[in-house]
Amino acid sequence: MEREDIDLLVSENQIKIDFDSLTSANEEEESAIIPSALIKAVNYDWIKDEVLFVVVKAYHSFVKDLPNVELCGKRLLDWVLNAGSGCETRIIEDCEDIIGRVRNITTNKNIIAVFYSDTPLLDKGTFNKFCEYFSSHNMNFLRLSRGFIVKSEFLKNNFTLAQGASELDDKNLLVADSAKVLNLMSNSLYNRILNYHIKNGVIIYGQNTVFIDGDVEIEGGVIIYPNNVIKGQSIIGENAVIESGNVIKNSIISNDAVVRGSYIENSKISAGASIEPFSKIIGQEF
Repeated sequence: MEREDIDLLVSENQIKIDFDSLTSANEEEESAIIPSALIKAVNYDWIKDEVLFVVVKAYHSFVKDLPNVELCGKRLLDWVLNAGSGCETRIIEDCEDIIGRVRNITTNKNIIAVFYSDTPLLDKGTFNKFCEYFSSHNMNFLRLSRGFIVKSEFLKNNFTLAQGASELDDKNLLVADSAKVLNLMSNSLYNRILNYHIKNGVIIYGQNTVFIDGDVEIEGGVIIYPNNVIKGQSIIGENAVIESGNVIKNSIISNDAVVRGSYIENSKISAGASIEPFSKIIGQEF
């Protein structure tokens, strides 16, 4: 198979994981500030129809082009955008008068939710709960520790961000404003990803030595041994066995395949295939 054929196997944005489930055991605990009344089954379907999700591209001096820095294979900007998946979305640049910039956005949505690209731990569940709190309390404006939610009609008034008291905070709005925090966020996201796959029936041994990017899709029944790196838009099929020492990037490992200590990039390993140690497979179907 030619290389250009292989590239079509795993295309950009092919993987669509439900990251709403990417929460660790500790992160499943509700924020102490969000009322306990919200800790119950709630229908959030209205949000995609009523809310415009705006992400402000935020920059900090400790690293160049922070919104495009990758954590677990996804840009910080993309992690935040994922929290608002399903909603109409806009991306804007940061500025001193962020209220004024948001006020100039044309939309027919009744509510505008504004978050920043330097909060990659924000997930869909947290976003939904903020929106539900805002709606259930019939609020016009809700200031968050990093961002805000406002009714579009109220936004037309000449209020400023400084006039709003901070109403809600959440650990998932932690700001990536230093190298130390960025490293902590990376560890947190890796743990979320591992827990997501484990909940879906993937067996992972030596979890602190297994690194899986955010866009990797793994079917149930897969066994992953220690010391593995699975990157990019990779897919691991049912009951595959990933033995120790592999680097797999943008590749498909089909059902029941066994991979041992190899480097695999932009390739497809066929169902039931057995890859011997020290193999280097790039742009091939094996």
